[in-house]
Amino acid sequence: MASATDPQVADIARANAFVHFDTSRVPSPCFVVDVAAVEANLQILARVQRDSGAKILAALKAFSLWRLAPLIARHLSGICASGLHEATLGHEEYGGEVHVFGAAYSDQDFKELLKYADHIDFNSFAQWRHFKALAMKHGGKISFGIRINPEHSEGTVPIYDP
Repeated sequence: MASATDPQVADIARANAFVHFDTSRVPSPCFVVDVAAVEANLQILARVQRDSGAKILAALKAFSLWRLAPLIARHLSGICASGLHEATLGHEEYGGEVHVFGAAYSDQDFKELLKYADHIDFNSFAQWRHFKALAMKHGGKISFGIRINPEHSEGTVPIYDP
């Protein structure tokens, strides 16, 4: 007989988590999240980090449910932000490292990002040259990188083809 710790039993339990969910008990519209399923996924990611030595960051553009920040922070190395507001949220609510990539930065936003970021990626050498003097004032506190476009795409959707 299968036990509650059997992975198949756990998968079945997760798959049926919302079978008896009473939608009349929550306001509409709202987000309903299965926290146990999120934590199970985070535990897998934490194991991948531990076993590989890689850092896994939560991409706030994809999932910025800040009320789960403490849970996410317990398992991941930090967050990846696409701009100032996400970086601020990541710094204030998630803890851990804050990595930022944006297609463009305004001068004012870049100055603010320097307060929160541990790593910033630039989209072009021109962007790096524009911000280099200001960036270098932060010494080793922040690392910087540049996005390289190899002009090769594995994607099939033209909009995502570099």
